[in-house]
Amino acid sequence: MKIKFLSFLVLFLTFKTNAQSTLIQKGLVREQNSGKKPVDNVQIIFSNSVPATSDNSGNFTLAFQSKKPGDFVFMNEVSKKGFELVNDKELQNVKLSSDTKLGTDIIVAKAGTIDAAKKDYYAISDKSLKAGYEREKKRLQDKLQDATLTAQQYQEQFDNIQKQYDNQKKQLDELSKKFAKVNFDDVSPPYQKALELFKEGKIDEAIKLLENANLNQQTAKILKEGKNISDQKKDLAEREKVYEKKQKEQIETIQLLAQLYASKFERDSAAAQYDQLLLLDSTNLDILTACSDFYKDNNFYEKAKETYKKVIAHPKVLDWQKANAYGELGTTWQTTGNLDSAMQYFTKCYEAYKGMYQKDTSTTYEKQNLSVALERLGSTHTSLGNLEKALGFYEEYNRLKKELYAAYPNNVEFKNGLAISFLKLGSTHTSLGNLEKALGFY
Repeated sequence: MKIKFLSFLVLFLTFKTNAQSTLIQKGLVREQNSGKKPVDNVQIIFSNSVPATSDNSGNFTLAFQSKKPGDFVFMNEVSKKGFELVNDKELQNVKLSSDTKLGTDIIVAKAGTIDAAKKDYYAISDKSLKAGYEREKKRLQDKLQDATLTAQQYQEQFDNIQKQYDNQKKQLDELSKKFAKVNFDDVSPPYQKALELFKEGKIDEAIKLLENANLNQQTAKILKEGKNISDQKKDLAEREKVYEKKQKEQIETIQLLAQLYASKFERDSAAAQYDQLLLLDSTNLDILTACSDFYKDNNFYEKAKETYKKVIAHPKVLDWQKANAYGELGTTWQTTGNLDSAMQYFTKCYEAYKGMYQKDTSTTYEKQNLSVALERLGSTHTSLGNLEKALGFYEEYNRLKKELYAAYPNNVEFKNGLAISFLKLGSTHTSLGNLEKALGFY
């Protein structure tokens, strides 16, 4: 009798311990631009959780082992035949909640939807950007003809706008992809209306709509509300959720206005939107990150360097956010031609992700970003002529990409990454004169 009781007690304590170490999160799969229509039979795989499948109502449940509210988890794969994932970037890091609700819904679209929308947005953006470029070029030509500019001044300014145009042209693909992935079911009415006008080619009307929305006043109001939340103890968690939603929508809307300006070759007007955000609150981590990324992507490199440093020094920055900021700072220094500084920040990014990965080698997010850090170091060493060192980083990069692709063969990003790693190895061996090895990798 005593043995049976002890056995039961051990079983009970084991069950209780396991239950306490498992965090349940319930999520929802919806179709893009459908009025929040649920999607069933979608397979969902997150790190540190048993795979799940959405039911007829689009609902699914994930059980995370050894995780607690506030921790971040990484989406490994979301798949259903005939569908494609829309909000993959939003799912890269999902913050686990204390109320069992997964931090973000999963948005999918019928296969081919994103590509078709992307082509439409690209055509409109390309036409607008070219028109803006031609307008600036004509303005310079008129100044030259009126003798307002010397020939040398004309050439310098022309070279500058040509460089700006070429850089923005390179960004059109990513910008069009971002617009194509917007889910109108989840954005604010001004954002939706402005993007609809943009898609119709009515860019001036879209800009006017957002300019008339008093975004700066709304931003100030939202930020003031955020500062007052901590003084309102009642329903604090719910108030924070409402505030975070408003803040997210406001940042997105300002970003859209900036992108519309940029699409017309009005970079300074675009940058002014982010400058205004920083003037209102330069301590908000989300705003700092959004501004840093914009400045980097639109060639305001000195501003990017300053804001990324503020992200790194932020008291609430998480390890992965700091590591990402190190990586982007490295890219900024690399772009501006300072490879030594680029190497310094790429190394910090690598060391940060290496430390996170060594703590838990089963986490896909850390492994993926560690591989990116390895590729960056390899590329920088290649530019510096350190081919043997570059080869070592590329070999480790290739090893991690093989593991990621083997674990998730349907993940296009992992497949592309593996192909690139073979290319890097082949190119490096070619430069070293190892043609037989290079041929194998090619």
